[in-house]
Amino acid sequence: MTLRLNLGRYLQEHDISAYRLVQEVKGRVAPNTVYSLARKPAQRIDLDTVAKILQALERVRGQKVEITEMLEDATLETPAQTVTPPAYDASNRKVFKYNGYRANVAPGPSAQEILDELRGHVQ
Repeated sequence: MTLRLNLGRYLQEHDISAYRLVQEVKGRVAPNTVYSLARKPAQRIDLDTVAKILQALERVRGQKVEITEMLEDATLETPAQTVTPPAYDASNRKVFKYNGYRANVAPGPSAQEILDELRGHVQ
């Protein structure tokens, strides 16, 4: 079983904005951490951070908040929830044109060759 912390789902269920939570934990937890946890479920997180977030949620809601309310089993995901990357479509590639005519783009020098030339190490 793989557990993960789904703060975003909890915030939606209880009509609490991530911004409100950020204001409540100001100075104790970085805003980017709260926004990241609200955006997507986390599998690894510092327990001290979780404790501070739980305390802030208790102040916002006015009642005890248990960590188990935010935990979910990641192994129960259905295949529909997984995202497959799109396949490469060669017909969609960029075509370069110059004055309306197709331009042949030749490969240029490598980055290392350019740096060597700028430094005066030309062979």
